[in-house]
Amino acid sequence: MEDFVAAVASPGTNERLQFARQVVMGKGIDPATEAGTNQMRRYLEERTTSVGYSAVQSRKAVLDDPGADSLDRRTLFRNRGLTFNTSIFINLAIDQALDAIKAKGLVRPGKVQRIAVVGPGLELNDKQDGYDFYPPQTIQPFAIVDSLIRLGLGRPAEIQVTAFDLSPRIIQHIEAARTRARAARPYMLVLPRNVDRPWTPSLVTSWKRFGHHIGEETKSVAPPPSAGRVEVRTVLVRPSVVLSTIPRDLDIILQRLEPSSAGGQFDLILATNILIYYDLFEQSLAVANIAKMLRPGGLFLSNDPISELPTTPITSVGSTDATYMNLPGIGEAGDRIVWYQRR
Repeated sequence: MEDFVAAVASPGTNERLQFARQVVMGKGIDPATEAGTNQMRRYLEERTTSVGYSAVQSRKAVLDDPGADSLDRRTLFRNRGLTFNTSIFINLAIDQALDAIKAKGLVRPGKVQRIAVVGPGLELNDKQDGYDFYPPQTIQPFAIVDSLIRLGLGRPAEIQVTAFDLSPRIIQHIEAARTRARAARPYMLVLPRNVDRPWTPSLVTSWKRFGHHIGEETKSVAPPPSAGRVEVRTVLVRPSVVLSTIPRDLDIILQRLEPSSAGGQFDLILATNILIYYDLFEQSLAVANIAKMLRPGGLFLSNDPISELPTTPITSVGSTDATYMNLPGIGEAGDRIVWYQRR
C-alpha cells in the first residue's frame, strides 16, 4: 500500500497510475499532500475491506452452502460495485460455444454480421497473476471477431461489433484505438501465460492461435524478472478490425439501442461476467432489452444463467462447458456458456 500511495502521488506517464490518481482525486483526495496521502491510506483500507473481504465471504457463504438458492448464485455480486476486468479465459468458452452452435446448425456459415458485446471490459491489471508490464487493453471485442472468422460464421468485411458499456474509461479507450486505426496504426494485444499454472491443453491451444485471423504476431516486450515464469504473445490487430468495433455508452438495465431498420437487429449478443452483478429484477430488465435488440433466431450467450420469463422471447437452446485449469485439491476451473435464442 505504501508503494502504491507513493506511485499515485507521482504517476509519471504510467496510464494505470494516472487512472488511479483520477479516481482518488475524484474522492476529494489530493495525493500530493501529506494529509491527502493519509486520506488515501484510509480510503484504500476501507475499499479493500468492503470490496475484497466482503465479496470473498459472500462468495464462500453461497458456493459452500449446498442448500444455497440458485438465485443467490445467479446474483452473487449484486451488492458489490461493477468491475471492468477482462480475460482471455472467457473467450475460450465463447469460442467453444460457437463451435458447438455451428455443429448443431443454429447459425448459418457467413451470416453473423452484427454483434453486441455487453461490458467488453478493460484489463488494467491481469486479475489472475497481476501482470501490468503492458498497456491497458480490451480483449473480447477482438476475440469474438477472431472466433467468427476462424469458424467461418462471419465474413471479415461484414462483421461489425458494438461494445456497450457504462464506463467512460472503456468508451474512451476504444475511441482512442479507433482514432489510431484511422491513421493506419494497429491495436496491440499482449497475451501473457503463467507457465506454472496448470492450463488445459485446449486453453494453451487457444492462447497460441489467438489473433491469427485479425492481425499479425509481433515481437513481445520482455516481462520483468519479478513476473516469474511467463511466456508472452503479442498480436497487432489490424486497423480495419479496430474500426469495425464501435463503442456505445449504454446501461443495459435501463436502455437499448433501437434498430434503424428492420435488418438492424443483432445476430449475436454476448454478456459474460456481467449479470451476476445485478439482482433478479435488474437482470430481467437487461434480458428484456437484449431480446429487443436481437433479431428473431439471433443468439444471446452468457456465463450467467438467467431466469426465462414468459414475457421475454428468449429460450435456452443448449450450453457448453469449458475448462481452463485443473487445480490440485480444488478441481476444474472453468465456465458454462448458456445459449439463448430469440423466438
